[in-house]
Amino acid sequence: MVTEVKDMQNNSSFKNYQDIQTIKTMYEKAFDDKNTKDVKINILSGGMKNAVYLIENNNKKVVLKIAPKDESKMISVDRNIFWWEAEMLKRMQEINFPSPRLLYYDDSCVLCESPYLFMSYIEGKTYSKIKEKLSEEEKAKIEYHLGLLSKKICLIKGNNFFIPSHPDKKFNNNYEFVSHLFDLLLENANSLNMNLGKENYENIKNLIISNKESLNNINDICLVHTDIWDGNILIKNGKVSGIVDFSDLYFGDEIMTFYFHTIDGKTSESFLNGFNNKKLNNDEKIRIEIYRLYVILKMIVDCELKQYGKFDWMYENLDTRIDSLQRIKNKGKY
Repeated sequence: MVTEVKDMQNNSSFKNYQDIQTIKTMYEKAFDDKNTKDVKINILSGGMKNAVYLIENNNKKVVLKIAPKDESKMISVDRNIFWWEAEMLKRMQEINFPSPRLLYYDDSCVLCESPYLFMSYIEGKTYSKIKEKLSEEEKAKIEYHLGLLSKKICLIKGNNFFIPSHPDKKFNNNYEFVSHLFDLLLENANSLNMNLGKENYENIKNLIISNKESLNNINDICLVHTDIWDGNILIKNGKVSGIVDFSDLYFGDEIMTFYFHTIDGKTSESFLNGFNNKKLNNDEKIRIEIYRLYVILKMIVDCELKQYGKFDWMYENLDTRIDSLQRIKNKGKY
């Protein structure tokens, strides 16, 4: 979705939108192109942290992404990670992944108050926009392809668990890694005195502790895209034309790949088939429920920090995820 540039100044979010002349100067520096008289600049909507524009000049389309100036309204795990997206875009090009190509990166903060990058533009509509209009067969083909693409990322192996917001933090195992992710969110929630529900702070911590064995039953550490949700998937002519947004890639458990643990409580069989005909064991199913809990908790805390509003369906989903894990705990298995 595109919003005309004249509406930029009316946007009250914390995104670091820039005036037209600054954007033209950034473009001129990046591409050594002074011919910006007829350049078209439009806001690309979507996302919760970066200002993103589509820039058209002489039939050339590029995307400009600008990091937030003030990260105090961001959850801890999302702070200071813009550099990582630039690195991941380069890494995706190395494996011939259908991602945008990094064209220019500037972290000097001279032309604007925060880092920015230019990347190539990928044609297509987001899967979230067209999904309801597609047949089951069409969705199955797309989600099978998503499985193939997700597995391609997971073939990049790592030696250590890693999140870009805390690059020097060391973890001995997946339990420590996942506990840290939850701790960061709960600390953010606690700082806001958020009401997550009766005793849910302790309930969440206890559920992570009680599933330590399942969390640690992973085969290896690999690169995982934790945010391949339907809004970051571009579709053209019934096929995946590209994946966008590469800031939320971690080195960890392959099951942290988003499409394993979509918050609707289901895991696409077509996705699993594409992901090397993946068959889920009991511990993996438990980890999926834990990662679902993490995703919805992250959404809740993020919206509260950015003051986007409180959404009842999110809290209902949070309670559902907690109840699901508590039932697993009481039964001793998934």
